[in-house]
Amino acid sequence: MKVSDQIIAKLTELKESNSISSYSHIKNILKNQIIIIPFTEIKPFKLIRYRRHNDTNKDELFKSSEELTFRKDILNINKFGRANEPGQGFFYCNDHKNQNTGISEIVSIFRGNENSNEEVLTISTWNLKEKLRLAMILPSEENNGKNKEFDQMKGFYNNYENSPEFEDLKNLNEFLAKEYTLDLEKHKSNYKITCAFSNYIKDKFKDVDGIIYSSVKCEYEGTNIVLWPKAVNKKVEFVAARKSVFKKVKDKTMVEGQIIECKSYESDKDKINWE
Repeated sequence: MKVSDQIIAKLTELKESNSISSYSHIKNILKNQIIIIPFTEIKPFKLIRYRRHNDTNKDELFKSSEELTFRKDILNINKFGRANEPGQGFFYCNDHKNQNTGISEIVSIFRGNENSNEEVLTISTWNLKEKLRLAMILPSEENNGKNKEFDQMKGFYNNYENSPEFEDLKNLNEFLAKEYTLDLEKHKSNYKITCAFSNYIKDKFKDVDGIIYSSVKCEYEGTNIVLWPKAVNKKVEFVAARKSVFKKVKDKTMVEGQIIECKSYESDKDKINWE
């Protein structure tokens, strides 16, 4: 058995374990591996972020950008996200070219909730003031051909070196890539490995602002971005927001209506004016 297969087997075992120490064990295993990670730079443009309203606040209007940025109530973050650990708030977003990707990710009718008839979102726009350096989570081989930029980097990566050692490294990377593309509504899985790998990148590469990966909900054609808080505080600024109601019209089809656009934003007071 190859070394990477042994590592993969152990990571899979720990992912499925209910032990409290299993996540720490996964992080320590990854920390001691050589993992080749490609990077890309994103030039200044618009970022789009989505915040779902629940039943208790669906009639409210968010009054500040602080309510729309990454979560800071870390005592209440008690579950693993795709990239964040419990007690950790990251900035999940999309670029302006991938707005439909973000909607597909957050509107629950697209995530297996067949009972959803209406969902309320606040969609915020943010300026990227400086370029971002992002780690690319390359798609697995079975998802090649879905995104040109990722395919080009995947081709370069696959041809980087021809050796048994590099093939072993590629085997581990392929496993990690598949973890990011698992649809949790369709697979018995969790986010332990993707969280551990995201934090591996965050801790190891201090000049990296976050990660970019293909969207499961958009058939791997669209991309999602996750930014670390430090990068958001330095490079991102709030611009505007709108509140929208998405209503179900037929099976797995929703339309956007009742749009309320904010009128202005007072940055010195961090105040969003809706009227």
